[in-house]
Amino acid sequence: MGRWDHILDQKPQEIRDYVLDKVAGQLVEDLRNFPPRIEEWLDAALEARYAQVLSRLGRPELDTYRVACELARQEMLREYELIDRFCRSDEYRRLLPNSLEEQSAHFVTRYLVDSALAFQEFAQGKFKRRDLVTLIEKVEERLLRGYRLRI
Repeated sequence: MGRWDHILDQKPQEIRDYVLDKVAGQLVEDLRNFPPRIEEWLDAALEARYAQVLSRLGRPELDTYRVACELARQEMLREYELIDRFCRSDEYRRLLPNSLEEQSAHFVTRYLVDSALAFQEFAQGKFKRRDLVTLIEKVEERLLRGYRLRI
């Protein structure tokens, strides 16, 4: 097998998937190097609300990431009633056993949703809402490696 054969054997990847893969890779890197850098806080109250999350030692628990990714995915799907029902459930309290993990999940959810929407705006509408769902799913695949949560 020659040096380049493995590249030629790959299926062609659409530019849309390629771009979503690159954006997902950046978001995963940001979350693995927790806390992700926030360039500018537009709301001082929100910054104060997440101060404890941003100063925590170490990354959030796996279940916190699982909940956050699923909440972000559901928000991209606009499944607000499902989100509300889940946040009132025993499963939610089991997965997020304390206020730090709960706040961390909400922070990561906001980070993912806001990042996806900022990317969509930057791309000037070339990516639809459905593409943003795919983006969140790509983040889940890389960050959670098979430990996805579905509500």
